[in-house]
Amino acid sequence: MSSAEQPRTIIKTRGHRRRRVVDALIKLHRVNDAPSSPKDSPPLRIVCISDTHNKHPVVPLGDILIHAGDLTESGSFEEMQNGLTWLSSQPHAHKILVAGNHDVLFDDEFLAKYPERRYGQSKTKKDLDWGSVVYLQDTILTFEIPASKQSQHACTRSLTIFGSPWTPRYGISAFQYHPNNSSHWKEIFASIDRIPQIIVTHGPPHLYLDRRDFHRAGCTYLAEEVYRIRPRLHVFGHIHASYGRQDVLLDNAEGQ
Repeated sequence: MSSAEQPRTIIKTRGHRRRRVVDALIKLHRVNDAPSSPKDSPPLRIVCISDTHNKHPVVPLGDILIHAGDLTESGSFEEMQNGLTWLSSQPHAHKILVAGNHDVLFDDEFLAKYPERRYGQSKTKKDLDWGSVVYLQDTILTFEIPASKQSQHACTRSLTIFGSPWTPRYGISAFQYHPNNSSHWKEIFASIDRIPQIIVTHGPPHLYLDRRDFHRAGCTYLAEEVYRIRPRLHVFGHIHASYGRQDVLLDNAEGQ
């Protein structure tokens, strides 16, 4: 396998056909056969990070910076403000953030149930200085990307991103739902009025970068919704040991 070629995998949903059918479809629709960028428009560089937990690493340059949650360790106001200040200082034209289970300051219901996790602070998320960071919590955003200054004919492009912080319940943390709640993601995605090109969730879908020790921690119901929507990019974190990336082919044969 050449260095430019990435492993190809298939989302496994209920009732998938024989592997030979999918293999044939992969040969017909190669994962790298993506539409080219608009004429005279350079490709966008999207930088994806997650689970920095109060660390402020050097981030690669790009057009869009996406942070998939756990910006903090304990979720205190001070930690969150420091993280937002760092994120906002990055040179990327667009900075997108979703919360993680450690970012308890953003979860009002969690703090009402566990007031000790306010750590004696009176300030709330309303007091934060967000700078240039856009926060998504079960919300969708479409923004315009100007044409290159070097191009005389390129048109402005738009990009639609959906973000959500939820993960299956594990311990006592923010933004959690029961692992057997089959309607959770269906209801959330049913509430949006546009089809996102990028989905950002804190947790992974089942079977994809979700291995924790000897079991899979990803959500099957999230995987089903991702399969249905078919975004160009799904960004997530949460499972530290399974960091990385995968190229995935979504095909009709897998849903039949």
